[in-house]
Amino acid sequence: MGGRPGADEDERYRIAGTADGGVFVMHTPYPEPLSMLAGTRRVLETAHKLIGNAWGDEGTTRLQHTWTADPDLIRRLRTGQACYITHGTATFVQVARPRPSPLTLMGAPVPATPGPGPSSSRQTQSQPASFDDLFGPGAAP
Repeated sequence: MGGRPGADEDERYRIAGTADGGVFVMHTPYPEPLSMLAGTRRVLETAHKLIGNAWGDEGTTRLQHTWTADPDLIRRLRTGQACYITHGTATFVQVARPRPSPLTLMGAPVPATPGPGPSSSRQTQSQPASFDDLFGPGAAP
C-alpha cells in the first residue's frame, strides 16, 4: 500500500466498494465499474408479430437483466447532472443553478449597463441602500 489512494485498479474497486453511504457519479467516459455498484434489475422485454400494418396474435416475452445505473446515461451527463448510487439503487438528479441573492449586493457598486451615448463603459452606479428600495415598503425584518 504506501502509494496514493486509488493508485491502481484494485485499490479503486476497494474504495468504491466500501462507500456505504453511496456514491455521486458525474460525467465520466468509463462509468461501468461504478454502475456495477448498483448492479442490475430484472425487466420484461416483449415483442409482437407485425402482419402487414396490424399487430398479430403472436408475441414473446422474456426476462432480461439491465443496469440499474445505465452507463450510457452516466456517460452523457451534463453540467449540474449526477447519478447517486446507493444500496443497489440509482437516482439521477439535476441541480439547479442558484440565483444570486440581492442582499449580498446591497451597497456594493455594480458596473452600469453600457448604452448608446458618449458615456464611459467603466461608469458605476450604487445599489439600493435599504430593504424598502429592494422589496417595497414594509419588507424589512
